Amino acid sequence: MTMFKGERVELVPFTEEYYEKFVEIRNSEDARDYKIPGVPYPATVESVRERAQRDKDRRQSGEFAIILNENREYIGNISYHNVDWKNRNCEIAIGIGREENRNRGLGAEAIRLLLDFLFNEMNMHRVYLHVYDFNERAIRCYEKCGFKKEGLIREAVYKHGRYVNEYIMGILEEEFRKG
Repeated sequence: MTMFKGERVELVPFTEEYYEKFVEIRNSEDARDYKIPGVPYPATVESVRERAQRDKDRRQSGEFAIILNENREYIGNISYHNVDWKNRNCEIAIGIGREENRNRGLGAEAIRLLLDFLFNEMNMHRVYLHVYDFNERAIRCYEKCGFKKEGLIREAVYKHGRYVNEYIMGILEEEFRKG
């Protein structure tokens, strides 16, 4: 069931059929280096199932599988969470699994599809995300989608044998509409 369809990718509900592939991606060294804060405990299909059920029950988040239109390949996930209904803001996160699917604009397209939903359907005012300062490719992608650096959390996470900084980036509804 397609939720949001773009030129090259579509976002579909993140269901059990994607859990095994997600676990494979999530437990990769690349994911541990770039995407996971804190201690990168290995994921299991059961832990993903439990998290999905917990998130569904809270109704404060949503997660989608990113699918290539051309061959129906699952390439990653995109989600929103920490919804603050009073102040109309939420956080997003994205992960593209294999290297060959990165640097092709697929993540940016998925982000724009999600932003369209968040601003036009969920009536959000601001959407934000966190990104490590060494993840230059991701920062460029987010800036391409209209996000701006809003702040720096110094030495926020211990990665690669040292403390690294983390940026908070955000986009406002009016910036999205102008973009």
